[in-house]
Amino acid sequence: MSECRLERLTSQQAAERLAVSSIAYVPIGSIEFHGPHLPMGVDMFTAHGICLAAARLSGGVVLPPNYLANGCLDLPHTLTFQPSLVETWTRSVIEQLQHRGVEVVVLLTGHGPLDLIHLLKRVAKDTDAPGRRTYGLCWLELNAARLIEPEYGEPTVIDHASTVETSWMLSLEPDLVHLDELPPDPAGTSVGVYGLNPRFTASASIGATQISAAAELLADRVALLAEGSWSDTGQDLETFVDLVWPEPLTMRVTRTTDGSLILHLTNPGRASRYISGISELRIDSTLQALDTGWCANTSVGETGERVPLLALHRECGLYVRRGQTLQIILPEPLFVAANSLVELQVELGGVSRASIRGTVTDDTDDHSSVKSLDEKA
Repeated sequence: MSECRLERLTSQQAAERLAVSSIAYVPIGSIEFHGPHLPMGVDMFTAHGICLAAARLSGGVVLPPNYLANGCLDLPHTLTFQPSLVETWTRSVIEQLQHRGVEVVVLLTGHGPLDLIHLLKRVAKDTDAPGRRTYGLCWLELNAARLIEPEYGEPTVIDHASTVETSWMLSLEPDLVHLDELPPDPAGTSVGVYGLNPRFTASASIGATQISAAAELLADRVALLAEGSWSDTGQDLETFVDLVWPEPLTMRVTRTTDGSLILHLTNPGRASRYISGISELRIDSTLQALDTGWCANTSVGETGERVPLLALHRECGLYVRRGQTLQIILPEPLFVAANSLVELQVELGGVSRASIRGTVTDDTDDHSSVKSLDEKA
């Protein structure tokens, strides 16, 4: 029996499949704006597609895709949910599947923010036990696992509505892709498309090749997970951060007339970066307190939410996408001298750290930036 979609199986058919391979794939997506050419449910289609492909190799059943996700872009018609709700739903699904005797539960998200990925991995770890294994991941990890050297050009692992996602959709749901809605110029840009104009770069063959390779790797790992000879150590995420984010962030530091400092962190690379923490700040080698500082990204598509520096962690971070700048505000007057050296330790993706340096300059216009961020917050 080739059908593996649980909603299309009778109870007896589901029991027969699970008796052979006690595996349940749980595809997680989102309803999120994906440019003018792709449907809102891209992440649901991609998650479901790879789960179906993997289940055909490993056996087991695939649950219907859902759109309960956090970390979505603040763009038209997007739905995003509180992490606590996502966690409650996820735990309930796992517990019920385990109660029904399922031995391996795979939580695979097609929506790729690092905060959601870390949430799923934490829940998977919490519900993992002998004879009851849980694996939480995003398909970007499966794509990243094949990398052997840094990617300095356009991302081939994951993007948002650009070459990679559009190629996956051309392979999975070609009738839902409307390339003619994109600019007719290869250099043309569109809101929600983070990357090259996919009208000229995407193809169904790219999508089919990546889906096939990712499904094979996922099926192999699930088999090893079931027999207890493999576990998720987070290595794929480390590979992703190390090899897909090779360019260091740049930092410009300005002081306002009232003595506060603003640190401008810019992403010079093509892949989005996820800032999961600020672990240390030094000015002329002197360690500074972070308890009053906060940060925000007010770029188009971002929420502009003001997040205290001490509140940042792997499940509560901020993205800095290609060409965007994250502002870190130190509101307490420091009255540091011009040309003072500022050293910042930044946590990336919840798995790595980077050191960034910059010198202080005067820029009275930045005081208005603080006001605009206050108004946004």
